Amino acid sequence: MIVTEEQFPESEFLWKQILADIRSKLNRQRFETWFRRVTLLGLDESKLRIGVPNVFLRNWLQDYYLETLKESVEQVLSQALLIEIEVIDAPETESSTNGSSSDTSVHGESRSAAPAPSASPGPGTSPSPSPSSSPTLPLTVERGRQPDFHLNDQYKFENFVVGPGNRLAHAAALAVSESPATVYNPLFMHGSVGLGKTHLLQAICHTLLERNPNTRILYLSCEEFINHFISAVENGDLDAFRNRYRHGDIILVDDIHFLANKERTQEEFFHTFNTLYNAKKQIVLSSDSPPKEIPSLQDRLVSRFKWGMVAEIEPPDYETRMAIIKKKAKARGRDLPDDVAQFLAENFSQNIREIEGAVLKTVGYASLNGSPITLSLAREAMKDVIAPSANAVTFDAILQMVAEDHDLKISDLLARRRTKQIAFARQLAMYLARKLTGHSYEEIGGYIGGRDHTTVLYAYEKVQKLLETDDNVRVVVDRFVNRLRNGSS
Repeated sequence: MIVTEEQFPESEFLWKQILADIRSKLNRQRFETWFRRVTLLGLDESKLRIGVPNVFLRNWLQDYYLETLKESVEQVLSQALLIEIEVIDAPETESSTNGSSSDTSVHGESRSAAPAPSASPGPGTSPSPSPSSSPTLPLTVERGRQPDFHLNDQYKFENFVVGPGNRLAHAAALAVSESPATVYNPLFMHGSVGLGKTHLLQAICHTLLERNPNTRILYLSCEEFINHFISAVENGDLDAFRNRYRHGDIILVDDIHFLANKERTQEEFFHTFNTLYNAKKQIVLSSDSPPKEIPSLQDRLVSRFKWGMVAEIEPPDYETRMAIIKKKAKARGRDLPDDVAQFLAENFSQNIREIEGAVLKTVGYASLNGSPITLSLAREAMKDVIAPSANAVTFDAILQMVAEDHDLKISDLLARRRTKQIAFARQLAMYLARKLTGHSYEEIGGYIGGRDHTTVLYAYEKVQKLLETDDNVRVVVDRFVNRLRNGSS
């Protein structure tokens, strides 16, 4: 590692990347609670030193988040470091920092076992772990004050890369932010983890607050709603709970699928939903699943979640992934060469968080080694993330097998001739090369006659579609794959 404590600006850059990786692993509230006041003290070739303002926070990080810290450090720096957590403010007495969180249930509904208080502590205060203290209810913007919750400055509409898979959700979220409770109410967005649901929720909050800082916003996770409700029941504060949740201008709940199998909480949310909807207040929900696929969700909630707009967010296509990668790198002050962006886009396809993590790791690896960002450097940075091919299939073996099977010469596949027989054989060779060698589209195109990467991408997708509809093509491809992997001729 080249970075030393004397190179502090470079260390700060890497520390920000480590924090970004941690943020991607935790929900918003936990990150704000436990990492907002952590500062970098030093970073050298063997050790990361961080500072916290009190003993309680140090102990909590060591007990519950040390593994998370280690994983993120290794993700960004590509090596493990010793982590030291130091108290840099007035120390607290041990008696004031000891405490434990206990699980509580309301008719079988368990509070989340993960340690996380429900609101970020204010400056100069330490979070209380006492199970008898009620969480702040809820995360909200009161008129005339700044929000208690944290919004990621990058999660704005202008930073959201729009593609075919997310265009509807983006348009609906933008419409809601411009005219709450008049167009899509409720707005229900669903899709797999890491596709941008939280980004759109926060973008709505940013836009509303920019237009009217007095907007009363309730923005929280479903997990927090459940924990708040349980605490209100325990402490006899249901009236206060309902008063706070039912008098906002807009409520945004992330991961609403956590209502699954929580009958008592579903009942409470049903009445909260009705009150807000009848008062013409905007409701925005996100989920990993569409309403009808959330297990044990009451029919009346399924029906209400479908009253407005249900928008699915699908994994980004190749072009969208390229745009995301370029944008994420530029946001960190680096321009990625096209071949590097293509390499990352081809190997990370399902999860935007994984894509961002790949960009972070590539940029961090280059900064760490003081090297320019090249394809070989990206391969080196990603070697522990992208599994190497378990076989020794080569371009030559693929071309030879495909050519012989179609009664052609290898030179026919490399030439520019476009007869139907040659064109399909060439596309088949490109598909097999992509599937079996792990080389990028650009590298495959360069080897097979110097073709553009888009030609290889088109060939791959065409054969992939044929595999779904044509049994003859499926038999041929399976035969090739088995022979190439087994090394038979």
